[in-house]
Amino acid sequence: MGKFRSARGVAAAAAVLLLAATGCGSGAAADTNTPAANASGVAKAGTLKIGTSNNTKPYTYEENGKLTGFDVDLISAAARKLKLNPQFVSLDFAGLLPAVNNRQFDVAAAAVGITPGRVRMVDFSNGYLAGYFGLLTGKKSGITSKVPSVGGKKIAVLQGSITDLNSATLIPGAQIVRFPDNNTAALALKNNRVDGFFNDYGPNRAIAKKYPDLQLSQPLTVPATDFPAGWAVRKGNTALRTRLDTALEQVVADGTWLKLYKEYFPEDPVPSSSQLPPYKAKALK
Repeated sequence: MGKFRSARGVAAAAAVLLLAATGCGSGAAADTNTPAANASGVAKAGTLKIGTSNNTKPYTYEENGKLTGFDVDLISAAARKLKLNPQFVSLDFAGLLPAVNNRQFDVAAAAVGITPGRVRMVDFSNGYLAGYFGLLTGKKSGITSKVPSVGGKKIAVLQGSITDLNSATLIPGAQIVRFPDNNTAALALKNNRVDGFFNDYGPNRAIAKKYPDLQLSQPLTVPATDFPAGWAVRKGNTALRTRLDTALEQVVADGTWLKLYKEYFPEDPVPSSSQLPPYKAKALK
């Protein structure tokens, strides 16, 4: 789910590339002297300056010289709901949160997972993208779409992962077998040492494609709604955080969120109406 929980990036680059919706501009820190702008939580009236990365497909990436992706399109739609012009700054993923706290832009939008450590650094909107965990297994395992079917089964997890730390809640009754990485867990499944592999849905799908003869599938999927991505604003910027929460509700209500989800994640399970955002992250509860 989680689409957005992998560690990405190294130290932030010294220079940043400013990518506006219609062209390029300066990457300098935004003007904070406009009273109307300050009241709404943005540095420049009429503009939402957005920090993102440009190499994390399908979330944010460049294609034919243009910044695109689920996060880019969603935050742009949210900005329009707030009657703000979206303006993008691109830099390394690891530099996004320090930069938003240093007022280099108003908000960071790059599938940033909401974790306790990050919550101590910045403030987050409600979650807008959660993704799924999946249980990868063979046809003869006896595992179905029902959680009780995992009872007594040997289930692989990545040691220290979200699926590991929450396995007792998400797949109660399973016998958990921990592995250091996807490859060793996949080999254990291939060699019948475990009955299934409980992992992020996307990586599991890649394993199934790698071993087509095994006819692997993910009959059991679990929405990762406790561990979503959110839009990050500087600590204490309650005005903008509150407005972004409102805009998120609006882009979900008018169907924009679901349209973009289907466009950028065509192979993933489609959330039901009760599984749509906003999501309240476990780290914010």
